[in-house]
Amino acid sequence: MSSLPGGERPDPADAGPPSAWNPHPDHPDHLGAVGWPGDSGQPGGYPEQQAGGGAVDRPIRTYLWQSLVATLLCCLPTGIVAIVYATQAQTRLQAGDLRGARQASGRARRWCIVSLIAFAVVLLVYVVAIVIIVAIASRND
Repeated sequence: MSSLPGGERPDPADAGPPSAWNPHPDHPDHLGAVGWPGDSGQPGGYPEQQAGGGAVDRPIRTYLWQSLVATLLCCLPTGIVAIVYATQAQTRLQAGDLRGARQASGRARRWCIVSLIAFAVVLLVYVVAIVIIVAIASRND
């Protein structure tokens, strides 16, 4: 353990009252305990992620703001489906259902992409229709 700048070490008795975040060092439940409350290893009780790479190490995204943008700017029907799956992902993530949250997150992402593709198709059809109308109108003049 490193010393403070003055060469003094803090006195554990001055640490204040024991709590989950500040356990008293002499308390029998906390002797040798390392980490966060609940022995989860991480703050907030989140489960530890497994080492070794892969999909387990990636955080689960809910795609909620992407779903809202897709609904407002791209395609309303597919955007609403994306919002439903995004809220399911968020709810399942908060409940601790990581597998269900990953599935709902993947579906929300898929529907956001479908919304973007639908927007691109509609925009392309609109531009082609305008070009055809302008060509017909200029030919008649």
